[in-house]
Amino acid sequence: MYEVFLALLSGWIVFYFAVFLPGPNTFFVASVGMGGNKHQIWGAAVGTAVGSFTWCLLATTGISFLISNLIGWGFYALKVLASAYMFYLAFQIGKQYFSNTNELIKSTNEKNFFYSMRKAIIVAYTNPKAFAFWSALATIKFNDNLNFNIALIFAVGSFFISTMNYSIIGHFFGMKKFSNYFNRPKNFINLIFAGLFIFVAVEIWLIN
Repeated sequence: MYEVFLALLSGWIVFYFAVFLPGPNTFFVASVGMGGNKHQIWGAAVGTAVGSFTWCLLATTGISFLISNLIGWGFYALKVLASAYMFYLAFQIGKQYFSNTNELIKSTNEKNFFYSMRKAIIVAYTNPKAFAFWSALATIKFNDNLNFNIALIFAVGSFFISTMNYSIIGHFFGMKKFSNYFNRPKNFINLIFAGLFIFVAVEIWLIN
C-alpha cells in the first residue's frame, strides 16, 4: 500500500508540472483568461479538469490500453498526431517572433461559466496529447492496472490539481500587463514556448 501511495504522489507531482507545458488545453484556458471574466476562467479550468479526470481514470484502469489494442495501431496514431501537432504549434509560435504581429493566443469571451466549461471539455477530449500523456504516465508509475477505487482516488486528485493549475494560468493571462507583454511582436517568450512545444513533441516518443 505504501508503494501505491508513493506512485500516486509521484504521479500527481509529474502531472502538476505537466499542466504548465503548452498545449491545446493551455491555449484555450489562456485565451479565455485574456477575456478577463473570472467566471469563464473557472469554467474553462473545471472543464479542462473534467477531461484530465476522464483520461486519467481510463489510463489507470487500463481502459485506454484496451481502446488502443482494439483499434490496433490506435495508440501509435495518437502519438503521431500529438507530436505532429506539437511541432506545428512550435512552428506557429516561433514564427510569431519574426513577425510584426502576435496573434497566436487571441482573447475570447465565452457566454458564461457552463458554456466555457463545455468548450473546455471538448478541447480536452479531442486533445491527442492528453491521451498519450496519461497512457504513458500510467505505464511508468504503475506496474499493473489499478483497482477502480485507487484509480478513482488518483483521478480525483488529478482533477483538483488540474482545476487549480489551469485557473492560475487563466487568471495569469487575465492580467493586462502580462497579456499585453505576451502579445508584443518579437517577444522572447515566443521562443521559449516554441522550445517547450518541441520538447513535448520529442518527449511523447521517449516515454513508452
